Amino acid sequence: MVQTYYPDHYAILAAAKHDYASFVERELKFRRWMHYPPFGVLANVLIQSQKLEEAVAWSSALGKWFERATPAGVRVLGPCTAPIPRIKGTYRFHMILKAEKRSSLNAALHGMLAHADVQEIPRRNVTVDWMRCG
Repeated sequence: MVQTYYPDHYAILAAAKHDYASFVERELKFRRWMHYPPFGVLANVLIQSQKLEEAVAWSSALGKWFERATPAGVRVLGPCTAPIPRIKGTYRFHMILKAEKRSSLNAALHGMLAHADVQEIPRRNVTVDWMRCG
């Protein structure tokens, strides 16, 4: 049983019919258009602190670094509050990075982490989660 607000969504309709081929066709078209894996690479950068002011300042500093550095081939979404903004007293902000090539994304992340070191943002407060496919 599946409960959804979108019963006419192509993924739900394809699943109900066990129609893998039509699901893959539409999903891959969407992923190519949005540069999602396997047609691109994604990373989520999570910035967190038990002090709201620190989390805001650190995420802003890293976001401004991306604005100034403008890494070639990398698109940055955010920073903004994480989907779960606070867990066990820890405030969370994040950025999504999209790129066509792993090398571009890797270079941008290395530059961002170097900037975090210069800004004295503790490495334990910045987590990079790679989302790879293909």
